[in-house]
Order: sequence, then structure tokens, then C-alpha cells
Amino acid sequence: MNAYTTDLSNLFTENAVLDITTNELNNLVKLVSTKDYSPNTKKRKLSVLKQFVNWFNLSENKKTIILQDVTIKAGQKLPETLSVGQIEEMINYYALKTFMSERNKTIIDFMYSTGCRVSELCDVKISDIDFEEDYIQLTGKGSKQRIVPIGAKLKKNLLSYINVRNKKDNTNSPYLFISKSNTKLERTAIFRLIKLTAMHTEININVHPHTLRHSSATHMLEAGCDLRTLQEYLGHSSVSTTQIYTKLTKEFLSEVFNESHPRA
Repeated sequence: MNAYTTDLSNLFTENAVLDITTNELNNLVKLVSTKDYSPNTKKRKLSVLKQFVNWFNLSENKKTIILQDVTIKAGQKLPETLSVGQIEEMINYYALKTFMSERNKTIIDFMYSTGCRVSELCDVKISDIDFEEDYIQLTGKGSKQRIVPIGAKLKKNLLSYINVRNKKDNTNSPYLFISKSNTKLERTAIFRLIKLTAMHTEININVHPHTLRHSSATHMLEAGCDLRTLQEYLGHSSVSTTQIYTKLTKEFLSEVFNESHPRA
């Protein structure tokens, strides 16, 4: 209740509301909806105003406020990304030649190098990999399949991991990434692995498996990859889904321009 009262008081004070009338409060609605607030802030302020109007109309007043309805479009939250250096730190955190260390290193490298979804990672089978042609077949949403190249660094880690994996007892699973008990990895295990690795390498943003996918796509665009190719790489059904990454690279370009151009 205190937060509501404070929000309402600030709303009226900031916008110099002098009287409780339909015109005055609808002018306030227009002001809030056109100000340079985030969509969530606008929604919160208008929600507080609507609560007040509902209370006002139900109380014993001789006048009724009719508040116009305004739709605030939800803002598009851009995904957070990691730098190439941070990705390398996460991969190289696992340096031991043990099954778990080789597996964890290769999982992180695989997610970044292929830009795959966590569900695609869990479903990858050894038979999906072609080391002669250097590609991996991924099965995405709606069972759609796509081919993704294997980079030289990922190939090295994959071969090293598979070599250690093959030495495990009772390793009959067709899946590439397996648990200690040789079962298919669950999505939750991947989430835990990524979060713990980010914590150990002191990365101070909320890192999850999709962060590696976002980072991979952003780094490719920054290096000159075109949207259509990136769409195929990520397995997006529409290029409009891929276009969110152009906003990230525009911010990157603007930052680089401001830091480096003589006439910035």
C-alpha cells in the first residue's frame, strides 16, 4: 500500500496534476504514454492511475472519471551477450583430461560454435557428426534439420571428448553428451553447468545456455555475416526473428564509432 501511495503521489507531483477531473487525468495518460519511459515503467504508472480512478469512482463522489484506454507496446529486451574472451575463459576453465572436464569443455564450445539451442544439444547423437566433411546435423523446432559446420577448435575438442567418452564403461548411448551414469543429459543439467561455469569465471551477468547462442550470432554479424546466412545457421523459420541481432550490432557499431572516429 505504501508503494502504491508513493507511486501515485509522485505521478501527480511530477506532472502537476491540480484537480481530479476526466480531462486532467486523461491529459496525464497522454503525458505518461508519450514520455521517454520504458514500456514497463509506463505500464506501472498507468496501472497505478487506473487503480486510483477505480477507487475514486467507487467512493462517494458526485463525479465519475472516465479514463481513456491506452495500449503500451511491450519493449523488446535485447539479449545479453558475452565477449569472445569470456567465452574462451568458460571453455578453458575445464583443463583436466577427465571425462567430466572434457565433456563440460566440449558442451560450452559446442553451444557457442554451433549456435545451437539447449534442446538441440541434448538431442545430438554421435551419428549426427561427419568428421570427414566437418559438419553436424542439428534437429531443431518442429523436427526441422539443418547442417552446421564444425570449426577447427570445436573439432579438436570433440575428438578429444569422444576419445575419453569411449573409454567409459557401459557407454552404449547413441547420444553425444551423456551423464556420469551414461544417460542422456537433461536440459536442467546444461543450465546448471553454464551457470556454474560463468560463476567460477566471475562473469557478472545472468548467463544461461541461450547466452552462448546469442553471443555466437552477435559475433558472426559483427564479423560481417549476412542476415540470411545467420538465419540458416540459427535455424530460424523467419528472418524477422534473426533481425533482433542487428540491434545489438548497431549498438556495437555506434560504440566503436564514438570511440574511434575522428568526427564522432
